[in-house]
Amino acid sequence: MTKNHSYHGGLQFAGDTDGAVERFGTIVAATLEDYGHLVERKALLSNTEASIVCSQYLVRLTLETEDLQPDDRHERLDRAAGLKTLVRPSASRPRNRLVIKISPVSPLLDDSEISELMLVVILYRMVDICSSQRVEWMSPHTVLTVEQFMSAFDTLAPTKPRSRKQIFQAVTGQFAGLNYPELEEPEIAAPAPRPIQLTDEQLLSIAFRTEDDPVAQATPDPQEETSDRPSDALRLSSWCLTGVVASMSAPIAVSMAAVNLIRGEDFRLNTQVLVFTIAIVALNTSNAFADVATVLGM
Repeated sequence: MTKNHSYHGGLQFAGDTDGAVERFGTIVAATLEDYGHLVERKALLSNTEASIVCSQYLVRLTLETEDLQPDDRHERLDRAAGLKTLVRPSASRPRNRLVIKISPVSPLLDDSEISELMLVVILYRMVDICSSQRVEWMSPHTVLTVEQFMSAFDTLAPTKPRSRKQIFQAVTGQFAGLNYPELEEPEIAAPAPRPIQLTDEQLLSIAFRTEDDPVAQATPDPQEETSDRPSDALRLSSWCLTGVVASMSAPIAVSMAAVNLIRGEDFRLNTQVLVFTIAIVALNTSNAFADVATVLGM
């Protein structure tokens, strides 16, 4: 990562460059999308420049082409000495250099490991589509051959898959020790069981770990069952409120008594019914309902 908080990558290759920038830009856009970055704009500025913009990165691609002419110094010396030389047509191929510059939009939100890994994937995918010769990594002065660059991926080769016999031999617990005649392979030895090694910190955490008692969970606590029931004081208060409502309205009091007997005494419900009953009685006494009916009749 350079001082201006950007990531440099380069690819030196030989061959035709027609449409190369567009193909490289497609690889960069696909890699960004694979890492969860939605590509907002992909622009081909010219035959040698392209830019890809997403929510977190700005990627610029620059293609540099240089024709390498053969050194004719020895040919000039031979002609000066009067020696005849065989003139051969130039067989040199153009040397192309693709510069990749990844610039994070916000340096504070940038994860250098993720950005470098994304640059590695981009270069890895580009090596296969052209006659690559060298790879520039993080700096124009750090130049690797293709063999050196690809050797970093040798350790990522998948291991040999286990056979069915090895898979069943690794099973422990309820199905351990079962014999499967159809899976017998005499050349494969059963792996020896190994004890689990725990560190001192893990042993200490297990010692202080508090687990719920399964017997206590299976046996219900009678106090918890009765905790949801109202106390005797609240039950008595509910029936007192029912009696107060009965002094003002007998039908409402009968309904409250039925609710208390069926659903149990609810002090809050009885309080609300008492307030509503007092409000209705007060409005009826003050002839407020009659005034409202007169207004509606008009």
